[in-house]
Amino acid sequence: MAEYHTQQKTLLLDYLSQHSEKSFSMESLTDAMKTSLGDMAPGKSTVYRLVNRLVDEGTVKRFTKEGSRHSLYQLVSDKSCHHHLHMKCTECGKLVHMNDEQSDAIIRQIYGSSDFAVNQDQTTLYGSCADCIRQRTEQEGEPT
Repeated sequence: MAEYHTQQKTLLLDYLSQHSEKSFSMESLTDAMKTSLGDMAPGKSTVYRLVNRLVDEGTVKRFTKEGSRHSLYQLVSDKSCHHHLHMKCTECGKLVHMNDEQSDAIIRQIYGSSDFAVNQDQTTLYGSCADCIRQRTEQEGEPT
């Protein structure tokens, strides 16, 4: 099947690119695009179809929302994202790209100790980013 850019796909990619630091549920994405783009926004079923296609292509990353079974979606900022692990801040939603050497070392260590092959495309480590840790310690009155 030929791949082509429809106007709706272009609008979706542009919107995700402008908000690349943020992850969206399907509902919040369609609502945000409707608010931002008005009548030009793609319909809900079109967004669902396009986002799922972009996930399959590796352009958008799918995450499971902490404490639920709901998915969140975020634009991948780097075409080499399939070659390293990701870290996702559970406080602000920031997606951090682990460098390839660190990812390879972790994956080799896991395989070496358990004979378990990690799927890099689908593996994300969850925790807190440095900015959120710093902000939390400042709010608690502890020195950084």
